[in-house]
Amino acid sequence: MPLQKGIIYGPVNSRRLGVSLGINLSPTKRKVCSFNCVYCQYGTTRSLTMSPARAKLPGVQDVEHALRKALSEVESPRFITFSGNGEPTIHPDFPEIAKVVRKVRDELSPGSEIALLSNSSGLLIPGVSEAIDNLIDLPIMKLDAGDEDTFQAIARPAPGITLERIIQGMRELRRPFALQSLFVSGKVNNSEGPALKAWIARIGEIRPKTVQIYSLDRPFPTKGLMIVPPERLDEIASRTNRETGVEVKAYSVKREKGENPSWS
Repeated sequence: MPLQKGIIYGPVNSRRLGVSLGINLSPTKRKVCSFNCVYCQYGTTRSLTMSPARAKLPGVQDVEHALRKALSEVESPRFITFSGNGEPTIHPDFPEIAKVVRKVRDELSPGSEIALLSNSSGLLIPGVSEAIDNLIDLPIMKLDAGDEDTFQAIARPAPGITLERIIQGMRELRRPFALQSLFVSGKVNNSEGPALKAWIARIGEIRPKTVQIYSLDRPFPTKGLMIVPPERLDEIASRTNRETGVEVKAYSVKREKGENPSWS
């Protein structure tokens, strides 16, 4: 899919957030991310890093100006969401940008909530967890695997990122957070066997506020991946809830046709 072309995009009608105004902290001409996920809708990560160059990213004032302009032109969205062309929390000024976004939200769209869609790698960066705890209304963290081998096979992260470090970061978050997890089968399979058992164990260990699971529904760059059907997603959700007591909701394109599910 084509990259977002500006700092602000939308509003979009998100399957999990309803009407959401997106904030893109990555460049508009290339994907900059800490993961190179096998299923990413934006294709292969050419700039795989935890430390992108500040000069190539939008600045704090750029984000503030773009958000003020957007909120003056559109009806207040349900969510203002950090997402975009890569991982937002690896922006070196993410804590300051989150503070500015909250200030603008309070002034121009107090009914909107601030959400974050994150692959969770930013929890390894000093200051990011504090910003999430204090400035983000709805943190939505990603966890696609419960064991290191499956994590490395799916996320293909930048050097130094391990599942255990991410799990530790999740444990240290004070604000309740949601998890989203994408299940695939085929060349990489996290939807059954020991990989699924390990993921369920992590859910019981972390105990997020809620978990939403889904499978492929957009173009992806890796051959040999297969969609996990809705019936299997339902089975995973039921089993996880039964074994952990955590609320798990399964989403699929087929099921959601004509619906507008959200995180509430």
